[in-house]
Amino acid sequence: MINAGKYNKKIIIFNYIYGKDNEGFKVLKNKEKVLTTYAEVKTTKGYTLIKNGSDFEKAYTNFTIRYPNNIAIDRTMIIEFNNKEYTIEYLNNVNEANIELEIQAKVVEK
Repeated sequence: MINAGKYNKKIIIFNYIYGKDNEGFKVLKNKEKVLTTYAEVKTTKGYTLIKNGSDFEKAYTNFTIRYPNNIAIDRTMIIEFNNKEYTIEYLNNVNEANIELEIQAKVVEK
């Protein structure tokens, strides 16, 4: 049994829509919303990073959502949470049960 109350942070998953400018360079034209949902959000703790010999620039945030049966989420999509954008680094269908989807993401530095 899953506690629905753990999904308490609102996130938006979207695609970037690119086009070309007058010189033929790739430019961002629009963002297309794919899914708005609630997630359980966990960030990597500093102790874990030090213990594993990682640096703080590799800190990840884990978003766990209910598995979206009618929407395919992939690594090209972006997550918007708490006024920040995150790139999707890893997707995990928890226990291959199609109940929860764990998304490991990294904040986009502008």
